[in-house]
Amino acid sequence: MYRNSRKLISVLLIIMLVFPAGWITTSAETATVDEETRPTAAEFNPITFEDQTTGGFEGRSGTETLTVTDEANHTDGGAYALKVEDRAENWHGPTLNVASFIEKGQEYNISAWVKLISPESSQLQLSTQVGNGDNASYNNLQEKTVSTSDGWVQLEGTYRYSSLGDEFLTIYVESANNSTASFYIDDITFEPTDSGAVEIEKDLTPIKEIYQDDFLIGNAVSDSEFEGNRLELLKMHHNLITAENAMKPAYAYNEQGEFDFTAEDSLVQKAKDEGLLIHGHVLVWHQQSREALHTDENGNPLSREQALENLRNHVKTTVEHFGDSVISWDVVNEAMNDNPPNPSDWKASLRQSGWLEAIGPDYLEQAYRAAKEVIDENGWDIQLYYNDYNDDNQNKAEAIYQMVKEINENYAAENDGELLIDGIGMQAHYNLNTNPENVRRSMEKFISLGVEVGVTELDVTAGSDNELTEQQAQAQAYLYAQLFSLYKEHAEHISRVTFWGLNDSTSWRAAQSPLLFDEDLQAKPAYYAIMDPEKFIAEYEPVEKEEANQGNASHGTPVIDGQIDEVWDNAAELPVNRYQMAWQGASGVAKALWDEENLYVLVQVSDDTLDKSSANSWEQDSVEVFVDENNGKTAYYEEDDGQYRVNFDNETSFNPESIAENFESATKVSDGGYTVEVKIPFRTITPENNAKIGFDVQINDGKDGARQSIATWNDLTGAGFQDTSVFGELTLVGSNEEEQPEKPTPGKPNKPGKPDKPGKTKKVVIANPPINDNKVLIDDEIIEKVQENGVLEINISRYKQALEIVLTNDQIIHLKEQNATITIKQKNANASFPASVLSDDEEEVAITFDQIDEWEQAWSKALDLLFNKK
Repeated sequence: MYRNSRKLISVLLIIMLVFPAGWITTSAETATVDEETRPTAAEFNPITFEDQTTGGFEGRSGTETLTVTDEANHTDGGAYALKVEDRAENWHGPTLNVASFIEKGQEYNISAWVKLISPESSQLQLSTQVGNGDNASYNNLQEKTVSTSDGWVQLEGTYRYSSLGDEFLTIYVESANNSTASFYIDDITFEPTDSGAVEIEKDLTPIKEIYQDDFLIGNAVSDSEFEGNRLELLKMHHNLITAENAMKPAYAYNEQGEFDFTAEDSLVQKAKDEGLLIHGHVLVWHQQSREALHTDENGNPLSREQALENLRNHVKTTVEHFGDSVISWDVVNEAMNDNPPNPSDWKASLRQSGWLEAIGPDYLEQAYRAAKEVIDENGWDIQLYYNDYNDDNQNKAEAIYQMVKEINENYAAENDGELLIDGIGMQAHYNLNTNPENVRRSMEKFISLGVEVGVTELDVTAGSDNELTEQQAQAQAYLYAQLFSLYKEHAEHISRVTFWGLNDSTSWRAAQSPLLFDEDLQAKPAYYAIMDPEKFIAEYEPVEKEEANQGNASHGTPVIDGQIDEVWDNAAELPVNRYQMAWQGASGVAKALWDEENLYVLVQVSDDTLDKSSANSWEQDSVEVFVDENNGKTAYYEEDDGQYRVNFDNETSFNPESIAENFESATKVSDGGYTVEVKIPFRTITPENNAKIGFDVQINDGKDGARQSIATWNDLTGAGFQDTSVFGELTLVGSNEEEQPEKPTPGKPNKPGKPDKPGKTKKVVIANPPINDNKVLIDDEIIEKVQENGVLEINISRYKQALEIVLTNDQIIHLKEQNATITIKQKNANASFPASVLSDDEEEVAITFDQIDEWEQAWSKALDLLFNKK
């Protein structure tokens, strides 16, 4: 899986400024320090930028603009902050080398305050890097989806520095899903905790011993795993490693595009010195690869012949270089789309990528053939794998099955029944909603092909914000036990089970505590669960399903125009940042409002690359809103349930189609994302204060014609399109109707305008105008939205005083031309009249309107309006 990693160049001059020359030893790649003569860690003084310097912060890429500014400030009594602009990649941002403040083995609490400038919503995260170059590790401390209206937000986390990373130890702020987001940072602190050094639990039974007759036990590593207590834990429980980043395709080359395996060789040698077997990851991938191998400088695919030559050269050179130092290779990684609609056609199910565009679907088979040629020429025993995530999705599993089946059958027909693809890697990035029976179905499907299975990147997310309750820890352990029970059952077909990370704090999904060992390298319940899965399962007492996310919808009526009206200011934020898939892409913030007829939803999406090239609407960059009006939590859709989808270009789709009636939406694309605003009519209920409805919001992240990520407010199962029990709950709050009961409407009707056409409903344009000196002014943009026979609803219900509603001559002319009706919405009454009664002879017309206390006054007020011509 992807980890935010890039080659960062060590600049010797910077290192010399930080460390005295007497204790630096230099080489062509790094600067190392003699630990025995290393000075005691210095005290870190909070960085507030009040001295009007950057405090040592630099741009990670060197292309960012960092400016000390008085535009914003978080420090009490201060005036300055650091402004971060001109980012071009997700990993760009401010970085600070903190090596001189670190004592090896000590845990530190790290904090930074951030304030988003643009776009309106984005994910921001605080991270720490250990080491430099291809073998560095990148550790996320805390991430949050924030909006510009949030103001200053704290990012905070703890990290134990078991490795000194050759004195390249940094903290940095980035946006993992928005390459152009700009922001301020302030008040950075870096303080040791009171936890002291930790030791691993040496009295535990090694995992590799428990399963020594079943399969290998592996882990993902970087350089930091090869020293201190991390190395102890690694060797104690594992007998195989996979390079987390170092052996990915891009790292086979230097900046001149020449093969350079220096860093990879270093990691391989360290593993061999410790007696660990090595699995190679990965030869061909659409991510972290050298684009020039398949795409020209203008972004166009190379010719098939040139791209194929490059592919074969890359694969053969890499396999030849490492030889039998590795026991197996992921030849192709993550080539399939998620949940393909027609999985029996595996070629149509392929993810769009540079290799596919330049060569065609047979790039997969060509990659395996190139690797196989080298292996056979040298007589090596190296297994070739296809590796992918979301392996428990049955459509995706079927596409993988069909691909491996066809390629192996073609090769076997030419080579006396020999297989070309020896195994299928199930990445196994799971969560508490994963159904083990789906894992079983996929695994047994793959085994039926006569290939072996590798569990290649196992983790199980639970909890959030680096916190794990006891209940969540036990539920996580239960799923681990179920999985290992399944693995033992099929052990003769499984080559290895590899965990993707040594402990929670160094996991790529650290915030959700997914591994067997905690931040202090201590065993969690999950460890004990896999020691004896059957015993754990038998003794486990299932707990009730975790409570669904709870949120509030405030009372108010916005204009549906993609703009953020003031009425949204009082609505609570609903973060849309729970990921259903292993890949973590676009996220956002939602808000909800309601009135007596409709539910309104605003979603601000952070996504710097928008794509709607897929013919499938759910694979386009889009927002989905799920509503269960009676909160029935049924496993199927009832009459009151619906799924509403709007892409960034305001194209809509519905499930079922019948719910489209009277639905309205508007979108606005901005730098770094887009905004979706929708009106969803209540169809089966009469909304009221404190009513609860089932509710969820989903953000689909499309890229190259496929959906690469799904973020939600609540659901992690992906079943929301058919199962309302996975929705969160939204409480309707803020209406004053209970304080002023509705009175019977008098029989005298409003004066009619021109009759509507049969079968047509009047389109209502709602205005929530601000007031200035008791005058209400309405934007021309809102007036222009009023269509033929439409209604302009002017909502002044939140104001208590008498008001003048001012309409310009041009506005009146437009309303009269459209034969529009004007409705004045007050706290306890509405008054409606046709626009035709207004005069368009003057520059402006001001309607003096008193607040109505009784319904009986409504009609007389409508007829007795006082027109003050100006």
